[in-house]
Amino acid sequence: FMMENYQEKDQILAEWQRQLDARTASEDKWMNQFTLITNNEMECFCYQIGHLVMVVILSVLLNRGDTFIRLFGSIFCLVSGCHTIGWLLNSTSTESVPFETGIKAIALSIEKRKKYCEGIKKKL
Repeated sequence: FMMENYQEKDQILAEWQRQLDARTASEDKWMNQFTLITNNEMECFCYQIGHLVMVVILSVLLNRGDTFIRLFGSIFCLVSGCHTIGWLLNSTSTESVPFETGIKAIALSIEKRKKYCEGIKKKL
């Protein structure tokens, strides 16, 4: 199920790239099928800063500053490690979401390997 969703997204992005390459991406016919999503950057920034301040204050009040630093370091290593694994196995996807990139890259590698093995079996 997850891979079907990625295939759909990949098809949309591939079509978008074809439109960009053909320089027709800004035509009304192409753009009218999409909805423009606007965001409030200041609101997003404030939420991030507020969350950071809340976590730091809570860790200080509970005398857990060392735990906070270890947890932050662990999460950072986990996310950057998954990002790097995904980049190494499948350079088309490098989302920095824990596990997503690594799992997707491994799943795609296994799928490609199965197809390759099936092709060899058919030739024999």
